[in-house]
Amino acid sequence: MSQLAKIPWHAKPILRHLPIWEFPKDIWLICISNVIGAFGEGLYFWVFPIYVRSLQADYVQLGLVFSALYGVSALMPILGGLLADQFDRKKILIIAWTPWILSPLLYSLATEWTQLIPGAVCSGISMIGVPAANAYIITSINDKRRLASAITLVWSSYSLSYVFAPAVGGYLATIIGMRTVFHISTILIAVATAVFFFLSSQHPPKKEPNNNKPTNPLNHKGQLQRVMLLWAVFFMVASFFISIARPFVQTFLSEEIKLSEFHIGVFGSFHYAGITVLGILIGYLGDRGKKSRAIALCLLCYTLAMAPLAWIWEIPLLMTFAFLLGGSWVTGAIVNAFIGTAAPENRRGLWVSIPQTLSLAAAFIASYVGGYLYSISPYHVFALSLAAMPFLILFALTKLRDGETTWHVPLARA
Repeated sequence: MSQLAKIPWHAKPILRHLPIWEFPKDIWLICISNVIGAFGEGLYFWVFPIYVRSLQADYVQLGLVFSALYGVSALMPILGGLLADQFDRKKILIIAWTPWILSPLLYSLATEWTQLIPGAVCSGISMIGVPAANAYIITSINDKRRLASAITLVWSSYSLSYVFAPAVGGYLATIIGMRTVFHISTILIAVATAVFFFLSSQHPPKKEPNNNKPTNPLNHKGQLQRVMLLWAVFFMVASFFISIARPFVQTFLSEEIKLSEFHIGVFGSFHYAGITVLGILIGYLGDRGKKSRAIALCLLCYTLAMAPLAWIWEIPLLMTFAFLLGGSWVTGAIVNAFIGTAAPENRRGLWVSIPQTLSLAAAFIASYVGGYLYSISPYHVFALSLAAMPFLILFALTKLRDGETTWHVPLARA
């Protein structure tokens, strides 16, 4: 008997479009690992910019720490994608997450901001496992019409822990100190990595199966690749303008709005609640309609959250902005769902790594640019970031939509 059959009849109309009750065991194990690992990371990461500042880093140096994180992260997905297309994805996940265990441990040993860079590098190296995780999820879901829901739900399980972790981490930091919080984080991330040992092995196919070839004559291989590259480049540009401002939100809340660490932690909780809730809803909308419209909705959420942040400082409204800001994080999941569905099965790991690599490379540059602009004026950062949003939304609703329409019909019957 399926899990859906066990649900009371009156609940089925609400849940029948969400595939969570039909997920295989391995998908749930990834969710469990996400929840544990994200809670460990969430104990410190939301207030991490403030911690960097406490180690005598100026705004440019704060940007450099994040540039080190994003720079190493940008180098990993392509390698991870190639590995995911050749070797057991379970083993890649275990190996990839191991450096993540060391990251908070190294942070705890730092006495000045430059000593944070090795921990940032270890965190970046762990990104080598993201293409393997996405390929694992995509391959495990048989009904590709619900793939956006599946990917956003799995990664929303990661953000779920962040709803609670920042506030808990802030409270623990006031009692036992930030360095002990880093030690607790190390233990939790180690447990999350250990969960992967219970996954089933998943070896990628060596050749593309015949039934994976496009059935629409317009969807020849070259055209499909151009469409996927268009989406990847779009995600890179969107990530650049979002990453100019996003790493400095906590600093702005602390130094300009004068929020306490507790309220900054609550802001983080609302932010990740937005990722969790909006992630599931936008993923569902992406499966029911055009994924390009879902991306436009993500960017609209970012605009509605960041635009009033510069002059509306009432705490209840700030928490509303934090919730909406979570919608922008769903963009990557929607892009992965699109490209992961369109990509040939034997090259899926490589293709899903391309938008991740480009977006992280953009974030690497944007963090430094944002740090420089923030040192001049915090409002310059927000202005530049927001100025691009109307154009990106319009592009998503036109050019991305046109590319999606080309092959949408045959894959909708997958």
